[in-house]
Amino acid sequence: MEIKVAIPSSSLINETDEKIKVYKLGTIARALAIYRVRELIIYRDPILDETRFMRKVFEYLETPQYLRRFLFPVDEDLKYIGVVPPLAIPSHKSKHLKVGELREGVVRKVAPDGTRWVDVGVEALAPLKCDDARGARVTVRIVSKTPLRVEKAKATEYWGYRVREAELEEVLKEENVIVASRKGKVPRLDEIRKATFVFGNPKEGVFEIMKRMGIEMDVEAWNTIPEQGVKSVRLEEAIISTLAIVNFISYWGGFR
Repeated sequence: MEIKVAIPSSSLINETDEKIKVYKLGTIARALAIYRVRELIIYRDPILDETRFMRKVFEYLETPQYLRRFLFPVDEDLKYIGVVPPLAIPSHKSKHLKVGELREGVVRKVAPDGTRWVDVGVEALAPLKCDDARGARVTVRIVSKTPLRVEKAKATEYWGYRVREAELEEVLKEENVIVASRKGKVPRLDEIRKATFVFGNPKEGVFEIMKRMGIEMDVEAWNTIPEQGVKSVRLEEAIISTLAIVNFISYWGGFR
């Protein structure tokens, strides 16, 4: 079972400083990577829809450094991206190739015979038999350095998160969804499991957002920070706290 995290498009509603916005998203991205979250869902909140900006930052941070120049042209939204520490996940390799290693690549050219030419972070492009379109990311294994040859491969270790957009009601209807809320129950240790964890924004919890949007549904809710010592827990703090608990219990509970 994979861990997924859902946050609203209004996650940065309290922030006006662009640098702080990027830093906060970077903190969330780091939490996703630390706890091996496979999917981040950004659900639309009509009170503030910054989905485009948020998705761009999250996807940029998840992309290996050597592919960013091609996949992300110069963009005003990313001018403060340097304030965020690198994710340093396994897919973020150096430019020094090793035979047998897995790497992320991007299809740069499609030849008339159907051969795809893939950028894996070095000057030369590698031929690859696949059906992916130009601009698509692919995971490959380095077969040879001279000449450069690669083959399609599948990562067996944590390789990063994907980003998806959705409506809140759609997310809440998915299987095994848990709302993170101060109003939820404190789960027993034997109840803690991997799931899709849904968070609210800094001003409103998920139930308040649901009420404002006219969504009436019965959903399971957990309070993973009982007896909190502050007036309110920030979104990034709630994500880190929840994922840390789930990670620890899953390690000892055997449901990895």
